[in-house]
Amino acid sequence: MALDFAAAYDELNPDDDDYRFYAALADELEATRVIDLGCGTGTLTRLLASRGRAAVGIDPDPEMLRVARQRSGAADIDWRLGFSDRADTNSADFAVMSGHVAQVFREDDTWSLALQNLHRALVPDGTLTFESRNPAARAWEQWTRQATLRTLDTPEGHVEFWHETAWVSLPLVAYDTFTRNLRTGEEASNRDVLAFRDAPSLVLSLEKAGFSVSRQYGDWQRTPLVPDSREIILVAKRHAFRQPAADSRKRSGYPANPVI
Repeated sequence: MALDFAAAYDELNPDDDDYRFYAALADELEATRVIDLGCGTGTLTRLLASRGRAAVGIDPDPEMLRVARQRSGAADIDWRLGFSDRADTNSADFAVMSGHVAQVFREDDTWSLALQNLHRALVPDGTLTFESRNPAARAWEQWTRQATLRTLDTPEGHVEFWHETAWVSLPLVAYDTFTRNLRTGEEASNRDVLAFRDAPSLVLSLEKAGFSVSRQYGDWQRTPLVPDSREIILVAKRHAFRQPAADSRKRSGYPANPVI
């Protein structure tokens, strides 16, 4: 039996620095209505909602939402299966993409459409925030079996889980996710591709979608972004102009990648 990746996601991704960063930012901005795009198992969504906010969690993976709906506090959240076009117009004052969701938009047109849909979903002066790995830090060089190997205790037995970089053609990087059940010997692999956009490209894409970048950080401690920062963390404000009608409800699809 294959590894239930959705059920194991939180165990595989235990760090919560990003969640605490975004929750603190929402508190600082006094956000009252939030959208978590690419919410996965909903850990951040539930944290934001626990502050008394109206929260919408959107994800294209029904298995991730299955897990999200089973967690404590899930009943108070509006879970939606789909993409950025599922966000209602002028429905939020804070939108977030965590877990490097921004990198799963491999094509510039799908990335642009996602930003346009988030612009439409936010009220004037609403905030959009997300992070993306800095290509200058070359994170893919650490995606090896030796560096990423973890062993999970599952109902089917102990399962090894690791990543290996397959190819690099910037801004795209492909990597394989491998699993091996130590009891049965069953093995499986899956290939995903991420986009590594640099900071100027991300800022330009936001400006074209009607945002202005107000803050740029290089880590979750709010250190200023420098050329070799591991992360590119952006906070942007929505300008109050209307998007062209032809673009306002287009679907911006993205795969349900194992985020690493």
